[in-house]
Amino acid sequence: MWRRWGRRKRADAAANLEEVLARAARLGITPDRVLEEYRRIAFANLSHIVHWSDGGMKFKADSELSDDDIAAISEIVESAKEGRPYRVKLYDKKAALDAIARYLGMLPQAGSAADEDEPTRDDGKNARQRLIDELDRLAAEAAARSGTAQSEQ
Repeated sequence: MWRRWGRRKRADAAANLEEVLARAARLGITPDRVLEEYRRIAFANLSHIVHWSDGGMKFKADSELSDDDIAAISEIVESAKEGRPYRVKLYDKKAALDAIARYLGMLPQAGSAADEDEPTRDDGKNARQRLIDELDRLAAEAAARSGTAQSEQ
């Protein structure tokens, strides 16, 4: 029974993964594109977008803005009276840098243990999978014992 349940769960997970990968392919979403967007945010520089003076803040000319600069802008608030930019907000650089660092293996995965006694990411199995494997092993041992007992009778 446990073996069947484990196979069914693995089959469902595999089917879900295939569906997600197919959807991503249809939409043109690739790991490289996602990483590129994180890069745009992480390395954005506000001075590439606006310049300051005693008269206030002004946007640079469109010809001076790159696609990377524009992609990093989260919000623009203009002054109601003067129609000039009052505030320019960029996307969260720290979140983007953290995502890049995790992807490149520069930071430990969230929830991973620093102890060597704990299971590592390299063992390739999460707690649920280890439980399923152990239940499968115990079921196989029980089946082998009952098969041996029946053959002795």
